Amino acid sequence: MENSGKINLLQMQKYFEGQMKSVRTISDLELSENDYRGLSTRLKSLCFFTGSENDIEDFMLSIVVHSAYSLIYGDVGKSFETIVWMVMNNSQYMERMHLRMFRDVFHDYGLNTYDIEDPDILAVCRMLSAMHAGVPNSDKTMYFDIICEHLGAEDIGTLIAAVTETLPERSRYIFGLMDEAARQRFILDSRAMVSDVIDGLLRRSELVEKYPALSYSLIDRCLIWNENNNQRIRFRI
Repeated sequence: MENSGKINLLQMQKYFEGQMKSVRTISDLELSENDYRGLSTRLKSLCFFTGSENDIEDFMLSIVVHSAYSLIYGDVGKSFETIVWMVMNNSQYMERMHLRMFRDVFHDYGLNTYDIEDPDILAVCRMLSAMHAGVPNSDKTMYFDIICEHLGAEDIGTLIAAVTETLPERSRYIFGLMDEAARQRFILDSRAMVSDVIDGLLRRSELVEKYPALSYSLIDRCLIWNENNNQRIRFRI
């Protein structure tokens, strides 16, 4: 986002709204850490100095974006509840309504909902944020390397353990916010995608169509990772 330090919250919200048709996950926005911190400052100001219900509803997309990027750039280990309520009024009367509004943003803007079902609406919002954060860019190369090393593993548990125990702390934190089913689905989809990328038989558009639950960012960076590996092999030859 250009000049994020000079634009106000309404302009940020309009920017996010304008990007929704070209992304499938929040991480596809590719915000920088400075973008995130600017958004965080503005949302905290909204909460503390105005914070009316209309304000919360009008800027709920920005709140959703902030929550996903808090997992990518914020304090590792911070509870999802803390992340959400520091930019929204968590009065007992309004709490459930705000969480429903948060959940509905994903459907309303055509973002991935991952068919997550849980009677605990806070758990749904937490898992949606984690799935939309995914693997941070800083950890993606290691993520692909780990998957590549376990492509032939018959035991799914071995692959999942390798990913969740070997990746840096931030990625382990994000995976820890998913339930077991969501975590397994994310990793297995990633493994299948990595295998297809290595085989080189599918174009980007075909990978995007085949793996609707994976972010454009993850697919694009996997293609770059594979090309870099191929270049290193050609260089050695």
